[in-house]
Amino acid sequence: MKSINFDEGYKEYAINNDEQRVIRIRLSDMNLLKRVETAMKETKELVGKYKKAPSAEELVQFDSEVREVINKAFGSDICTPVLGSASVLTLATNGKLLLFEFFDAFLPVIKADIEAAMMTAKLKQPEIRPEVSKYLDPVTVAPVSKPIAGMTKPFGELPDVSGLTPEQKRQLMAQLIT
Repeated sequence: MKSINFDEGYKEYAINNDEQRVIRIRLSDMNLLKRVETAMKETKELVGKYKKAPSAEELVQFDSEVREVINKAFGSDICTPVLGSASVLTLATNGKLLLFEFFDAFLPVIKADIEAAMMTAKLKQPEIRPEVSKYLDPVTVAPVSKPIAGMTKPFGELPDVSGLTPEQKRQLMAQLIT
């Protein structure tokens, strides 16, 4: 069988310098941080679900559900390399949950790596052709005091697109043109 090889944007991290415990994260995934935020919300909801004195079976179920939420956010099994077979409720020697200890150490590292990857991507952006660049420059339009043909109300201010990245502006232009 032939193999198709290309850079998928993954970065590998060894857990506590143990080369046998590795997690792989796709830094170029623009939805990663949003999925992590969603996972944090879902985990808090699960904590609320099991707040009253849970039974042993409920603790096992809670562990399974939290692992599923976290692994889904990262698109791969990161709980097994991080925790092994230990519960997500395992305490570190300082009394904090082991999972929280991991995220306290991991989140600053991954944020820095994502920022570095984004800077590298910006440097590799193709140069914009002159005939296209005129459409990307900011345009100022005076507010319209009378309704535009077919509209019942005057058109207000145009939306501010100054905060969009060049790529987002290109996508917006493509949507307007087609």
